[in-house]
Amino acid sequence: MNTTIDDSSMLSLEGFIVSPEAAHPLFLLTLAVYLVIFIGNVTVFSVIVFQKNLHEPMYLLLCNMSVCDLIGSTAIMPRLMADFLTEVRYISYAACVVQAFCVHFYGSAAQLILTVMAYDRYIAICDPLRYNSIMTTSTLVKLCSLAWAGAFVLIIILFALTLRLPRCRSRIGHAYCSNAALFLLSCADTTVNNMYGIFITVFLSGLSFLVIVWTYSKILITCLYKRQSSSKSKAIHTCATHLTVYSIFEFSILFSIIMLRFQNFVFYRHKGLQC
Repeated sequence: MNTTIDDSSMLSLEGFIVSPEAAHPLFLLTLAVYLVIFIGNVTVFSVIVFQKNLHEPMYLLLCNMSVCDLIGSTAIMPRLMADFLTEVRYISYAACVVQAFCVHFYGSAAQLILTVMAYDRYIAICDPLRYNSIMTTSTLVKLCSLAWAGAFVLIIILFALTLRLPRCRSRIGHAYCSNAALFLLSCADTTVNNMYGIFITVFLSGLSFLVIVWTYSKILITCLYKRQSSSKSKAIHTCATHLTVYSIFEFSILFSIIMLRFQNFVFYRHKGLQC
């Protein structure tokens, strides 16, 4: 019989299972990747902040993405490194909630910031003469604030719905905490949580997808009519970079959602991922 677990209890993380021989190499590999991400994003952030000639919309949006990447990577990778070095993996409920919140906040904010970046590229390429008058510092601050605040409000509501549920389980069948993993700890009805989680996913992914399709369709049409080959090449290169980042990000989110929604399938897959 399941019993309700109090808030001070520890949760077990049953994600990737690795052999003792593979634990230290995986730890070093994850550490190297995290250091590259951390140092790279801190460097980008510092250079943009302290170089006044880089205080332009495109670079300031990159600065926001750097902060976003730091939140996401720091939420998962240090904890994952610690788990590689221990056979028994436990995390407190409070720490699990904080990790899950940061992961979802990172994902939501990144989608909205990438959407703002698409709009910025649209104005820069399709209406370059009015770019400075449209993408003013005030406008950029409003757009970035809206992205961060919108993500924060959506995720706060998501976790308010989850934290209201009583818990009767203590096993998380994944390598890190997420909202879905948290509400699956409850024996109560989680229909509302599932529906709101799907709403956020569809809303954010749908909004970013529609904006990016619309803006890049306009950009493509504009590039086709550009006579200067150098301008056309620069525009296509800039947009291709943004689209690559967006595509990788969206596919990773889709993969994570599938992994978390089909818990039983994923649990056995994780059990089979032994090194």
